[in-house]
Amino acid sequence: MSIDEEPGEASEWQWDDVVDVICAGAGPGALAHAIWCADLDLDVEYISTELSSDAGDPDTLAYLQSMTEDLPPLANPDLELAVVHAKPVVVSKDRKATIEPFFGSRLRDFSAGCVASPFGVIYSQVPDGMTAMQSAGETIRVAVLGDYRPETDRPGLPLTEWLREQADERGLLDEMGTLQRLIFEDGRVAGAELSTPEGLRLVRATLGVALSIGALPADADWPVQAGLPDSARVAVVSRTASRFGRVELLCSS
Repeated sequence: MSIDEEPGEASEWQWDDVVDVICAGAGPGALAHAIWCADLDLDVEYISTELSSDAGDPDTLAYLQSMTEDLPPLANPDLELAVVHAKPVVVSKDRKATIEPFFGSRLRDFSAGCVASPFGVIYSQVPDGMTAMQSAGETIRVAVLGDYRPETDRPGLPLTEWLREQADERGLLDEMGTLQRLIFEDGRVAGAELSTPEGLRLVRATLGVALSIGALPADADWPVQAGLPDSARVAVVSRTASRFGRVELLCSS
C-alpha cells in the first residue's frame, strides 16, 4: 500500500487504536478488500455496515462527492457480476518497446461502474501489490482471493456469502460496530470514528480506508446471468493509479 506519512508522526487526534486498513460497507467490495489485506498479513478493521453517499457528516459527504463528481452518471446500479478474461503481462526489456496508450474515458467508465455496483469499492489510497495482467488489450491490476465455482445463474448473493465465509475464517467478522464518519488530517483520510457496544472509538488507518457504498440488493433483485464459467477465480480488479476496484470472476484467456 502507498503510505503518505510515517505511522509515528504526530497527530492532532487521540486515537484509540491504530490498524493498517479499515474496510467498511455491506457490499462485497469492502469484504473482498479486507480478505486480500488479511492475506497480506495486514491488520484489518472490518465494519459490515453501509456508508451511504448521503452520510450525515459534512466532511465525509464532501469527500465522497469529490471522488465521484466527475464520473458519468449511471441511471441504475449494475448488479451483474463481471467476468474478465486475462493473461499475465509479458514485461519487455526492450527500450524501444511500445508504451501502452492511456484511455481516460475507459478509466472514467470503469470508475463509474464501480460506484454503481455492489461489487465496487473506493480506496482512500491507491493499493499497492496487485498483479498486472492483460485483458482486452489493456493492463488491469488484480488481487486474487481464491478459486470459485458458480453453482447458480444468479451468482451475486452466493458469491457475497462466499466472501463472508472467507472473511469469517480470517476472523474479520469478530468486531461489532458502525462507521460514523471518516477523519481527515492534512486533506487526506487518516482514519474513522466507529460506534461500538463499548462506545465511540477513533481508529487510525495507516494504509488507507476502503469503502463499499450503499445497501446490498434484496435477494430477489440479483439478476440472472447466462454464460457464467464453470470455474474461475474471485478477484478484486482495478486499473493503474485508480482509487476504484470491483469484485469480478477472473478466467484465463
